Amino acid sequence: MKAPYYESRFIRANHPQRPQGVWLRETLLLTSPGAESADVWVMVFDPEGEGNRALKQPYPIEDAEFVSDPWTARIGETTIDDAAARGSLRGPRSSSWDLGITVGGEPVRLLTDRQYSARFPSAKTMVRSPVALFNGHVVIEERRVDLDGWTGSVNHNWGRRHTSAYAFGQVCGFDEAPLSSLEIVTARAGIGPVMMPPLTLLVFRHNGDELAIRGVLAARRTTGEYRPFEWSFSARFDDLTLQGEISARAGDVIGLNYTDTDGKPKYCYNSAIASCRIRLSGSDSLELTATRRAMLEILTDTRHQEVPLLA
Repeated sequence: MKAPYYESRFIRANHPQRPQGVWLRETLLLTSPGAESADVWVMVFDPEGEGNRALKQPYPIEDAEFVSDPWTARIGETTIDDAAARGSLRGPRSSSWDLGITVGGEPVRLLTDRQYSARFPSAKTMVRSPVALFNGHVVIEERRVDLDGWTGSVNHNWGRRHTSAYAFGQVCGFDEAPLSSLEIVTARAGIGPVMMPPLTLLVFRHNGDELAIRGVLAARRTTGEYRPFEWSFSARFDDLTLQGEISARAGDVIGLNYTDTDGKPKYCYNSAIASCRIRLSGSDSLELTATRRAMLEILTDTRHQEVPLLA
């Protein structure tokens, strides 16, 4: 691979009843100015228990191996694949984890096949397993979290650069429908110094049916507006309208320092314990909620002082 390039392989999971979540990531970054790094990220969301925690440990790019077949990421002594995530980080701030993964659901693609192979959009995303089960444990700074039948996902992002600004949301099982899922993004791409209007793409699955808006042209049937840490969106289909919101309390959000492939800094604000509500109207009606078990992530150039940067 050649710079500029980034790649992220990550898993996330939520406690079945309590507002707790974990997020583990393995990332590669090759910037245009020539910097290279492989980073391991460990995050635990537990605002009503022992508090939110996050840890990032960088490695030389030579210590990383990302393979497509079989799909595997290795950095140092850590690995993620479709069946397990294992690893340990040593140092002043230590962490270890051993998780088994039972995959669930067909992969989710937010883009058309043509857009995955095209240069635009520059950022690609795919959910390999949208409703996976996790068992095992995560330890971060002597804080142990045991996962017993937690629900989450296995994910893969890559591209020449991050989208300039976006809100990303994910639901791996709603309160009333544990096998239903939602993947959604409202993104603003930049072409040089010019910011494009926001586009919203989504894939909603429920009871064996799928409603999807993929690609730039189809996004004319969607809307999306967000600010920290609230997001509203809608989509029009032939005989149905979908409306929804995703929101998070500031105390449920972890702030992270990101570096884009141009070497410039960005801020990532992520909550693995956000709440989501969606409504379908038209030829069918439905309302679903995900209470403090959805993911909400915002990438921005703006620092939000109410959320500390933990890594």
